[in-house]
Amino acid sequence: MPRLSFCGLVVASLIFAACSLAVAAEPDSAALQSAVVASAEAYEKAFAARDAKALVALFTPEAEYVGSGGTVFHGREAIQAEMESSFAVEPPGTVSIEILSIRPVADGVLVEDGVSEFTPKEPGPSSMTRYSATHVRQKDGTWRIASVRELEPAILTPHARLMDLAWLVGEWREEIDGHVVETTWKWSEDGNFLISEFAARHASSVLMKGTHRVGWDAGRRQFRSWVFESNGGAAEGWWEQNEQGTWAVRVNGTDDDGNAVAATLTYQRDGNDALLVTQEHRSRGGVALPADAHRVVRKPPAAGTPAKRPAAQAAATK
Repeated sequence: MPRLSFCGLVVASLIFAACSLAVAAEPDSAALQSAVVASAEAYEKAFAARDAKALVALFTPEAEYVGSGGTVFHGREAIQAEMESSFAVEPPGTVSIEILSIRPVADGVLVEDGVSEFTPKEPGPSSMTRYSATHVRQKDGTWRIASVRELEPAILTPHARLMDLAWLVGEWREEIDGHVVETTWKWSEDGNFLISEFAARHASSVLMKGTHRVGWDAGRRQFRSWVFESNGGAAEGWWEQNEQGTWAVRVNGTDDDGNAVAATLTYQRDGNDALLVTQEHRSRGGVALPADAHRVVRKPPAAGTPAKRPAAQAAATK
């Protein structure tokens, strides 16, 4: 069950619960819409505070939340525990709701359908989910959440997914055993791939050049890499994000002599301008190789060159 989308689902439910509508008369649709808009700012403030206790107080005591995978959280205690777990492991961000319909289904019962979108504070893709929520009017006239059901994730484009790796864009340099490797990452013209060109040099000689393309594989729901080297070497790999926020790529291929090669590469960001790259589980021709680690730094712009924003950052302002 996606934690971020769960946080998003609570948004509209909270908005209605905060409205404290009167028992005497149901508001018409225009009045209800106005109440939702007025309450949205109050919700955003509570969500930014990541206060699970305050959020769960808006549910009925026997409320339930059902994730898209069918997992059911029954009662305030279980829902609060899930919220706290979500806030502990997921990054801060903002939530917005597009309400598609609001309909009374019985006296004191409302059903709301919509789409929630969570946008992380740091650069990265947003997560969108369709949901349905039921709200029940209480004896004191306030509304509480009786149930929330996550229906299905909204479809994200490959470009939106690749925003998780947008920090790669730019020019990088690393030194390994007297060799210098320079790499330039950029977006493809259609924005659906990240592409790099790299060159390994020793003194003034170019030893090898190559290209590396990263795209979204819908079948495996993972990022996939294809690497080709000018000397005939080639490899492919699959990306996974670890709980610590690092990225690991398991690479398999052949070198320029036709030997099978394999390694697990882990990328850890060191600020905005450096990466720590660790290679583990290495082998060549069936022979195990020792692990190693090195630091890759972003190349500063040439003297007199105006600083440029990363392409992803620039696109976000358009």
